[in-house]
Amino acid sequence: MHKRSTAILIGVAIFFTASVLRAPITSLGALSLSVQASLGLSAGAMGLLTTLPLLIFAASSAFMSALSDRFGKKCVVSVGMAMVALGILLRSYGGDVGLFGGTVILGAGISSGNVLLPAIIKESFPLRIGAMTALYTTTMSVFAGGFAGACSLLMELPLEWRMVLVLIVPLACIAAILWLVSSRRSGGHGPGRRAEGTAQPQPRQALRVFHPRILRQPLTWWITLQFGLQSILFYCTVAWLPSMLAARGISGGAVALCVALFPLMGIPCTMFLPPLAQKMRSQRGLGVGIGVLCTVGIALLWWAPTDGWAVLAVGFFGLALGAPFCLCMFYLGYRTADADDAARLSGIVQTLGYLMAAVGPTCLGLIYDVTLSWGTTFALLFVLTCGLILSGWKTGSGRISQDR
Repeated sequence: MHKRSTAILIGVAIFFTASVLRAPITSLGALSLSVQASLGLSAGAMGLLTTLPLLIFAASSAFMSALSDRFGKKCVVSVGMAMVALGILLRSYGGDVGLFGGTVILGAGISSGNVLLPAIIKESFPLRIGAMTALYTTTMSVFAGGFAGACSLLMELPLEWRMVLVLIVPLACIAAILWLVSSRRSGGHGPGRRAEGTAQPQPRQALRVFHPRILRQPLTWWITLQFGLQSILFYCTVAWLPSMLAARGISGGAVALCVALFPLMGIPCTMFLPPLAQKMRSQRGLGVGIGVLCTVGIALLWWAPTDGWAVLAVGFFGLALGAPFCLCMFYLGYRTADADDAARLSGIVQTLGYLMAAVGPTCLGLIYDVTLSWGTTFALLFVLTCGLILSGWKTGSGRISQDR
């Protein structure tokens, strides 16, 4: 009974944590015009607010696995969720300095969940990695899209944008409390191995950002490439989709529909793909098929001649592109031998992957400025989707070895 109640507690904590891993970012995007007008910010400053969380993900993800080795995964996530709540409050009520400082703080807090949830799932639900990964990624996607849409509706009421943004704070606070309770139940705030009842405490070691043994293995780099390519494609599409479609003569109404549809179409993949992948002996065919679908999706998006075709193409591409993300999250637990290695692999993959995602939209914009043609940028995106085919094959089998 104790084990069952602990599992339920951890499952609920995962749900509340996942609910705040993207919603603070998408909600600010939905309210960007109100925020910009209220604070008198330039377009460049608002663009920085979009890129800044990705840079913070890249910078802080590197340290999360090392911190979890020192203090314990649940304790680190609990502090991270408290940072998310604090960051949202500072961003909303701290003026210009608080807007950027709060974004940095909440970005670092979100990184704790990004990196450590796959490891916690590996540790707490070793036989249900697929199902729990589906819960995590689906919750994250639903709240990201749903809260962004709710923000637009709430602004029709006599509410200030600050009051709307802080509605996420209670979710982060609940997550922080749940992880704190779970950490105490498991025997304190120390590393996972100590909490499991190891007779002698492990000696403290210096914090290592990237574990050399994990770095030496080719599978680490293929998973990193898959995650990075997916991230570049997603954030480039989010940033430039309206401009790309408008340049092709797609109407404003269809463009608005496409922008709303794109991030939501990946939800079916997050629900069903991880459990399906866990049932397969090898995921190579699945990975290659996903890469092919993404390649077809970007080609359809470039070709789409009418509003209707544009909506269908965006929906298809959004559905296909949702698959590599949840597959990478599944691999972080499934390809590793224990939760500590899952955290280490997650830190490497997400640090480098989000760094790639942060520079992607800027590079795409620079290419357009030089060529004055979206055709060149679509060609580049097409090449990146082809890379998903290769990385899908390479990541579809193998394990992260524990040999020193």
